[in-house]
Amino acid sequence: MLNKAGCLLVFWSCLLLLVAPARAQNDPHHEAHIIEGLVVGVSEGDRMTVNSYGTEIPVRLYGIAAPQTAKIDKFTGWYKQGQPFAEDAFRALSLKVLHQVVRIEIRETLVFKTEPTQVAVAVVYLDGRNINLEMLYDGWAWAYRRLLSRADHPQYMVTERMARAKHNGLWTQANPQPPWEFKPHLKIKPKI
Repeated sequence: MLNKAGCLLVFWSCLLLLVAPARAQNDPHHEAHIIEGLVVGVSEGDRMTVNSYGTEIPVRLYGIAAPQTAKIDKFTGWYKQGQPFAEDAFRALSLKVLHQVVRIEIRETLVFKTEPTQVAVAVVYLDGRNINLEMLYDGWAWAYRRLLSRADHPQYMVTERMARAKHNGLWTQANPQPPWEFKPHLKIKPKI
């Protein structure tokens, strides 16, 4: 028969065994959520593809939203207008990470109806630098308030305010329209 101290020891040991795995799953800094790989493509100012041991992972940068680039459907000729500074944001991200080995810290995984694969929403690090915050500070994106955790919200908002104050990137415009409010006009572009 266990004495009172022994019962307490068993109780706390069992509790730690139950809580530790759940805590590790919810901790965004847990090692299971960190992947290293080579950036093999950049599609927009906040999207890239990382090849990790032969698996290509679509990545959307956590906490930021870059201007939308123009889209052309080669088969139908439909053309979606892009936003100002979208190509600049695309180039800036490409220059920072394309063909570089990065470490991605996955915050969540999304599934979209329009995309056949899952998309990792992640913070991207290159040589210890937080690329997400760099893109925000350089003025190539907005802080995406809807996806920010409570812990990250202040840092991302302060970084956006600093970019606005310095008139970096898209903040040279008086009142740039964020991508979540942007409604592109569809046009038919003649095939050449």
